[in-house]
Amino acid sequence: MTHHSDICIVGAGIGGLTCATQLATSPPSNSLRVKVFDLNTSVGGRILSRKLDDGEITELGAARYSPQLHPRFQALMHCFQHQHEAYPFTQAIFQDNIQGKLRTTLLSLLSVLEAHPHDSFLDFVSHYQGEDEARKIIKAMGYDALLLPIVSASMAYSIIKKHPETQSLVDDASNQWRYAPDGYGQLLARLQCQAQAGRVEFRMEHRLLSISRLGDGYGLTFSHKGNTQIHRARHLILAIPPSAMTRLNLGFPTNWSPHQYGSLPLFKGFLTFNSAWWRDCQLTDKVLVVNNPLSKIYFKSEKYVQFYTDGENATYWRDCLEQGEDVYLNRVRACMEQVLPLGGKPLPSIKDHFHKHWQHGVEFCLKSTADQPTALLLRDGVIACSDAYTPHGGWMEGGLLSAHQAIQLLREQLTSASAHRPQQSPHSIAYRTP
Repeated sequence: MTHHSDICIVGAGIGGLTCATQLATSPPSNSLRVKVFDLNTSVGGRILSRKLDDGEITELGAARYSPQLHPRFQALMHCFQHQHEAYPFTQAIFQDNIQGKLRTTLLSLLSVLEAHPHDSFLDFVSHYQGEDEARKIIKAMGYDALLLPIVSASMAYSIIKKHPETQSLVDDASNQWRYAPDGYGQLLARLQCQAQAGRVEFRMEHRLLSISRLGDGYGLTFSHKGNTQIHRARHLILAIPPSAMTRLNLGFPTNWSPHQYGSLPLFKGFLTFNSAWWRDCQLTDKVLVVNNPLSKIYFKSEKYVQFYTDGENATYWRDCLEQGEDVYLNRVRACMEQVLPLGGKPLPSIKDHFHKHWQHGVEFCLKSTADQPTALLLRDGVIACSDAYTPHGGWMEGGLLSAHQAIQLLREQLTSASAHRPQQSPHSIAYRTP
């Protein structure tokens, strides 16, 4: 079965939804047939909200934003008058009261950062502190990603400055942080409704398999519930991350960009209890950064406990789950009892729990440059957008920034077709598999 559209968007995360709503609400694109495809059952991508039994909303994906660092997302929240509250976890408690030492070390090394433009963060800190001490310092901050060879010293400082738990280690912590108590899932559902009101069609549970040139447009092959479908489109936006791009027959990234892209796994674990025992530990609405596989433990009001890890620790918890839920919960309990001030008592019984492992939770350019395009354009006219192409890799702000640039490129195609339209051919020409 073959379907048709003037504009096809693959990916219904915040980037794809932003593209769809802009096309639906502005001429001349609002008179065109626009279809959005996604492999999931609902929109959202790496934004995934879940409601607890008492109505509290938890975020298994993106969870917070800063009005200062993320002005586009702040504007989106304001546009929909979506409720926000102050994010409580901006004053981290570091295990063994190491915060003062971390701040002193990081600020002293900041003055010599420019002398090590190509060093990894681990090599940079090791140069001045020795490798053993450098590993202790970096692991104490709660982000395993900072140990990776692909994370340069300058990239690491950028990460530290842009996270609420660590920003006070390198500056005056002037950035505010907020979250959506009603959940970001509702915000994206409103984006979807706005697009649908403009006659955009959504096709869920469609996995893109390949793309080919068909005359002056494209042929997309999808798998849908065990069946193969062909969709023909005149214009195409791929609002999917680099890890998904590499699985297609598009020669990514070689044919698209001089840059290479990396990703990090993330893991979030949520625990509920019969009572908020952490009040007695004076941990309510605080985050405890620890030097064990839990990395960062968040105590949300009287509702739940959450831990968040990346890199090797995220893979560790995934592997625990593969050995069974009992193994996973026993290790969570052991790690918590190791670092919490429980007075020698065991951790109270866990009432319920859930979790989410993101294999490619954060995707980013390995070497960001000031002139790096925030959306990519293949010479045949296919457009790609992702937060990974922006300075905001891993944040909702990056998805918005890239989507706006993608729409600008598409409008150039719509108004100046001769400048960007591929050569027409009476035959289908498949892209070469990389």
